[in-house]
Amino acid sequence: MFHSLRWRLTGWYVLLLAGVLLLFSAGTYLAVRQLLRNSLDDVLDHQAELIVQAVTIERGEPMLPREARLTERRSNDSFMRLYRGDGSLVFADAREGQKLPELSDALDEALHGENEHSQTRIGASAFRVATYPVIRDGQVVGALQIGLSMGDVEETLWTLLKVLLVLAPALLILASGGGLFLANRALGPIDQITRTAQRISAENLGGRIGLRGPNDEVGRLAWTFDAMLARLEAAFERQRRFTADASHELRTPLTAILGQIDVALERPREAEGYRKTLTTIREQAQRLARLVGDLLFLARADAQSAPPVVEAIDISALLRAVAAQVEPLAAAREQRIELTAAPLQVKGNEDDLIRLFLNLLDNAIRYTPQGGRIALSCTNGGGEVIIRISDSGPGIAPEHLPRLFDRFYRVDRGRSRAHGGSGLGLTIAQSIAQAHGGRIAAESVVGQGSTFIVTLPATGQPERSPERPSLVAADIA
Repeated sequence: MFHSLRWRLTGWYVLLLAGVLLLFSAGTYLAVRQLLRNSLDDVLDHQAELIVQAVTIERGEPMLPREARLTERRSNDSFMRLYRGDGSLVFADAREGQKLPELSDALDEALHGENEHSQTRIGASAFRVATYPVIRDGQVVGALQIGLSMGDVEETLWTLLKVLLVLAPALLILASGGGLFLANRALGPIDQITRTAQRISAENLGGRIGLRGPNDEVGRLAWTFDAMLARLEAAFERQRRFTADASHELRTPLTAILGQIDVALERPREAEGYRKTLTTIREQAQRLARLVGDLLFLARADAQSAPPVVEAIDISALLRAVAAQVEPLAAAREQRIELTAAPLQVKGNEDDLIRLFLNLLDNAIRYTPQGGRIALSCTNGGGEVIIRISDSGPGIAPEHLPRLFDRFYRVDRGRSRAHGGSGLGLTIAQSIAQAHGGRIAAESVVGQGSTFIVTLPATGQPERSPERPSLVAADIA
């Protein structure tokens, strides 16, 4: 129990408070002692000045009139002595049995014209002593010493010390309870976070702290923890959905392959029958290989492995090469690809960017009807390169656009599978765009086609060459 954070906080709080109380008590005691001592010195100075003025000089020696003496006092709380100019004693009013100490240093200072305060003890009592010079006609003719008992001062200081010795521990005990109470209040939300975290598992990520309180450090911690749980829940949900979809997608070609093999093994066939079976198996295996490749690419992207080699790329030249690569697919469907590209430059991995635009162009070709048109353009967007790929296909309904880049999401699952799609092409395109510091978006109107917009950071203008115009316009059919 005593190893918990609340007890450590309380312990440090008590230690700090104990130090503060110790310093406060010591400072109070010393300040009061100095104040009482100064008050006693003021009384001594006042009496000494009055008595010095009453001293008379007879036959060259200082004399003290009877009315100025303190010998009528009935207690031993004061004394007075008068010295000649050579330091010899003229008068002392010490009581019987009272032995006055010699204060030679203070006397020497007074005989040199300096007022001096000192402290001494007579028996068990402390005395404060003032030594004043007796000056006549500018000459020091003697010295006067007056001492007052510090009994009242010491009694007051002792009373103060007892009060401090009782009050400080009482305050410390009271503050310890308050410190433990505050620690419990401050760390209560931490316990709530701990209990919530203990209930969390991969199968149950729905728990939340839901702390209601001020927007302080603990409140922000609880809010951050809830936000983290929400992100984890969403990530786990995507992962479960991805795993389920991936297993389904992998099972489909494997089932087809095994089915074709089983049919081929049922009875002997002619060579042409085996050839058809092997052709079907090959197509399914190719589909399976593409799907596995896409999954591995996304897995590497999720793992954020070492970044690929980055180089300056002329995006217009890259788009021309990609358009030329898909031209046979478009020609087979009597589609026309129109390319308009300004000579702009980006930094990135050429293979990944080719894969990005191949996926988008392949998607446009699949969903553009026979004889349709696909437009590919590249423009400067003020520090950004904007690439648009537009098709004249059936378009995408608005409710599908927010989830268009989710893994394995298909607007029309039956039609997509007929076209051979795996549902990962747009996800891979988005992953590549984000890895290059860019973004990808989709715009669509049902019945009028769709436009995919890729935005990448521009890095400058590529050098022009005589065979490359500043604006490339190509009609690939």
